[in-house]
Amino acid sequence: MKLKSTPPLYSLKPKPWLTLAMALASLYACQPATQMKNLRHGIPQSIVPGSFKLTVAAEANDAEGMKTLAEDSSKIAEEHACSFGGLEALSWEPGVVSADLAASYQMKLIGCELDTAQVAEILHKLQSLPSIKEVEAEAAIQLAFTENDPLKARQYHLGNIRREEACDLLGGKPGQQVVVAIVDSGIDGEHPDLKNQLLRDANGQVIGANFVGKGASGRPDTSWYDQNGHGTHVAGLVGATGNNNAGGVGVASCAQVKLMPVRVMNANGQGSSIEIDRGIQWAAAQGADIINLSLGGIVYFAQAKSSHPSPLYSDLAAKGVVVFAAAGNESLRLGTISRSSYDQGYAYSYPASYDNVISVAATDSRDQIAGFSNRGETVDIAAPGDQDLSTYPGGGYRALSGTSMASPVAAGAYALALSAARSSSKDRSNTKDVVSMLMKSTRSTLPKSDVIAGGIIDTAQLVDLMIKSRGPGAESPLPSPTTSPKPAPTQPTSPVQPLPKGMSFVALTPNQLITKAQSFAVTGWPEGKTARIYLYWVTSRDPAPYAFAVLDRSNLDSTGKFVRTPDSFYLYGRGTLVAEAIDPNGQQLELIQVNLTGR
Repeated sequence: MKLKSTPPLYSLKPKPWLTLAMALASLYACQPATQMKNLRHGIPQSIVPGSFKLTVAAEANDAEGMKTLAEDSSKIAEEHACSFGGLEALSWEPGVVSADLAASYQMKLIGCELDTAQVAEILHKLQSLPSIKEVEAEAAIQLAFTENDPLKARQYHLGNIRREEACDLLGGKPGQQVVVAIVDSGIDGEHPDLKNQLLRDANGQVIGANFVGKGASGRPDTSWYDQNGHGTHVAGLVGATGNNNAGGVGVASCAQVKLMPVRVMNANGQGSSIEIDRGIQWAAAQGADIINLSLGGIVYFAQAKSSHPSPLYSDLAAKGVVVFAAAGNESLRLGTISRSSYDQGYAYSYPASYDNVISVAATDSRDQIAGFSNRGETVDIAAPGDQDLSTYPGGGYRALSGTSMASPVAAGAYALALSAARSSSKDRSNTKDVVSMLMKSTRSTLPKSDVIAGGIIDTAQLVDLMIKSRGPGAESPLPSPTTSPKPAPTQPTSPVQPLPKGMSFVALTPNQLITKAQSFAVTGWPEGKTARIYLYWVTSRDPAPYAFAVLDRSNLDSTGKFVRTPDSFYLYGRGTLVAEAIDPNGQQLELIQVNLTGR
């Protein structure tokens, strides 16, 4: 068909009224983009009204600095016809907390309704204050799933990720215990396929928590039972009991996996980014090896971002806690311009797009990217997430679809591999090493423009790679405590090999009071076989401490003897700072300690 000939657009002279309309439209279209420009954290698609999270600069995080910040914040509130609702410090689990996390506050503006443009203006004003290091609007988070036909009777996803072949590599042995935190809507603790999989303490009580409605500082309670169904489904995909003649199986059920319920989403599948952050940090403090986040929201930026840092996920990576998150179900190509309610911007899905978080896209039974799944430059790996059959509250089973399902399939695959490969329940893997092995452990072919790994997770290949990574000469993964209590070290143990010059802490004396955030240094890096040095904070309330920092050869100075933590940390309470040197096989070479008192 031939097209009707028309003059070129530039030769058409618009009517005067059209010229005015086009000018107004252009002005309106440019306004939001201008407001978004230079916002470091962008605009969430859904916002908790009047709530902002601030990271205060270290030099301003004192009584005088907070007074000044409150005065500045109150002025900003008045400028937008709001009342200043105060600044509230975010409450984290005690122990060792990085300087940035310790300086996190929630600011509330009340008595006003803010549109997206006003939120952007407030963010601009806050981030221009000299006392503010980072600021973001609190995001309203949704569960990332879509519900479809619940009658699907086959768990095709197990075959698509070669789960059976991976289980065969365990040789009938359960492997070492791995703890997976399900940070979600809770878990049905009475489900016959889940009740024996929950992590329990020495008294048989489930180690779990509820953060819904707790805000910035409210203490969590134990109401972690699922009121939505989503978390129960996610938990079953990771670790539903196998070989019990009932229901289906979890990806990691042939290994020794335990599930930790952390409820951060309400009965309607909604939650806040602040409460979710607190739930994540709580799970890590209780000894979770892996955290699954089948939730998220879209944030829009005026410019594309090359990195997505977060103090919380940097802390988790330093502790060897590996985080998997759903890439989202908006059918977006992340990192590109997308239209939103706030005009146009570069779209990213959080928490999946954060550095040190493994973002998971969803595929269907044919190993193709599901139509609903986000994809793009921040998506690391793919896993089946279309019509995945799993547990559901009330002892039932349903087939659900979404990247919410893909993320626990991937997390379960890694849990199985970690259980098979670790030499003891103390071992953890470096997040960068995990990502590297995931990139190499894929089957099928997907466009790398959709998924960085270029394929679907292959559990058998991942198990094989992780076992080989623990072989002779391989670097040891990060040690962490078991979930069962172990006694705190009381006397330095003798090194495996005599060392003429032992390790020592730099600029620390016994019973010293640490009141500010500071980095910690060790001198006397043991020569020879040392792979890493781990730092622990041991207190009477932490019978199973985990390493809060890992020092490797990248932290050594030019002398090859002096290592310092790359970040600064606060210590809380009276305790013992412990440094442990480990060889490539995970054997202790030397251990030193000093008694200190934190702020």
